[in-house]
Amino acid sequence: MFEKSNKSNDNKPIIQSHGYNGSEPTRICPKCCEEKPLSDFGFRDMGNGTIRNQSWCKECRSRYS
Repeated sequence: MFEKSNKSNDNKPIIQSHGYNGSEPTRICPKCCEEKPLSDFGFRDMGNGTIRNQSWCKECRSRYS
């Protein structure tokens, strides 16, 4: 996982990924347990200026929210 260590680059998201599928990083959705490309996840503002990728994939967020 990549963690931001300083505040000098506040406009870039913190990307948490599990692997790489040959074209982009991937992560596992904790709801459906499928490994999907990061483009299947959104981003969220954590409220303190930090931007992170969503933990659930877009499909699970729309299905269960």
